[in-house]
Amino acid sequence: MLVCSDAATLEVKAPSTPKYDTISDALRDAQSGDTIIVYPGIYKEKLNITTNSITLQGTAYPSTNPADNVALIDFPTYRTDDVSKDDSGSSLPLLCIPLIPGTNPPSQATVLVTGNNFKAYNLNITNSAIGASELMAVAVSSRGNSNGFYSCGIVSTQGTFYAHKGSTFISRCYIEGTLDFVFGRKGNAWFQGCTLAAMRPQGSITSQGRTDPADDGYLVFDKAKIVVGKNAVRGTKGTVFLGRSWGDYARVVFQNSDLGNVITTAGWQVYTAAQVTKNILFGEYGNINSGGVRVSWAKTLTSATDISSILPGYRDWVDSSFTGTSAI
Repeated sequence: MLVCSDAATLEVKAPSTPKYDTISDALRDAQSGDTIIVYPGIYKEKLNITTNSITLQGTAYPSTNPADNVALIDFPTYRTDDVSKDDSGSSLPLLCIPLIPGTNPPSQATVLVTGNNFKAYNLNITNSAIGASELMAVAVSSRGNSNGFYSCGIVSTQGTFYAHKGSTFISRCYIEGTLDFVFGRKGNAWFQGCTLAAMRPQGSITSQGRTDPADDGYLVFDKAKIVVGKNAVRGTKGTVFLGRSWGDYARVVFQNSDLGNVITTAGWQVYTAAQVTKNILFGEYGNINSGGVRVSWAKTLTSATDISSILPGYRDWVDSSFTGTSAI
């Protein structure tokens, strides 16, 4: 990864002589290759990260346990743009989006990353939108290439993490939600050793919206742990789906993971009753505590998916200390 040789370190709410009180202020001054250290606190901000090669780092670094994080970015916002369309404007099934007639607002997420080579370490990111249990409230949206999230806590309800497009590596993160809380369109995303916390009965962990066989779009979970989250609705365990097919060419794999007996017997579901499933890849390999016989069109894989097939050239930009790790 190419970065500036004179990269700077900017500090937000540093104990002595703080120059920046908000992350947004630091981002306005940051140049490619800079690192922003985020000191403990609650930051009520919505961030739009457009500059390449920016690192946001909480002071719990280098802990690999999100429970140690002490910096929280919390901003309530609904996604009200045209997520129901693909990048060419073709329609996709709706994901329970509150559309406002006559408007087409910009993308909404607590943290939106459109730059490349972004890294976040030891930050908690929450979309605390009121009533978001039935609406899409994205905490993180990743649209750039070679982006990484490490030891972060990412919390919302529906649509917590959006792998929209580009390439993203997510490791040792805690991700919580109710419905389709990890979803994607043309993004290839590898989730390594993440804890996925389901919060309501009959919810779905993933929803993948690939609509064309020529497109990118893949979600892979390796050495993950699925749990029932704290304060989840009673009856969640044993009723949750691994994913549902937002697009007719959806691709999701869970491998080498502990499903925690949280998943329903069928495992997967279609997005609509009339959906054709022959081009959907919903696969599993080497999981434990998975329970039951899956729907007939799901795949039992004969080998694990290799990260290099999902993120070619990952060694050039993924933090190697997080590759191959298991969930805590």
